[in-house]
Amino acid sequence: MANAKGTVMIEAVKALLPYREKALALLGPKLAHYLDDRIVLASWYPVADYTAILRVMARVSPPGPISACEKMGRDAARSHMAGTYSRLAKTADRKAAVTLSSSMYDSGEMKVVEREVGHAVWEFVGFAEPAREICETFTGYQAERMLLMGFEDVSVKHTRCRAQGSQNCFWDLTWKGGRGTE
Repeated sequence: MANAKGTVMIEAVKALLPYREKALALLGPKLAHYLDDRIVLASWYPVADYTAILRVMARVSPPGPISACEKMGRDAARSHMAGTYSRLAKTADRKAAVTLSSSMYDSGEMKVVEREVGHAVWEFVGFAEPAREICETFTGYQAERMLLMGFEDVSVKHTRCRAQGSQNCFWDLTWKGGRGTE
């Protein structure tokens, strides 16, 4: 069983709270307690629960220019870079991305498989419980993190998804400028 850290679980719950009544009807008794329980940032929670909460969030959130999960990923990046993971907010090196993914999930490994100035390809290998919604949160998270670091014209595209039959998930990242382009 894969787990997600409280730091990501709390962001999903926060995104659900404005739609609490609608969410309660969809969460059911197994998951409804997350709306009232204290989420411990350093604790691990089942990825299956996290994914189910993301799916409910996607159903109850109003439509927008990006998916609700990608928006939640962007919101989480802003919150994390100002707080929990602020030590990684100023570094653009490969280790920061690997550190972030391994500190948020106890399954899978993020690898940088291609890197040049203004372009990278990342692969998430062996995640135990792949879900499109988790991939969307990662897409938003990384795009926002790069913008916060001062990169411009950031594009993060999820090009292959394990939840849709690929062997692993891949993201294509492009950008201009920014500090610390290592």
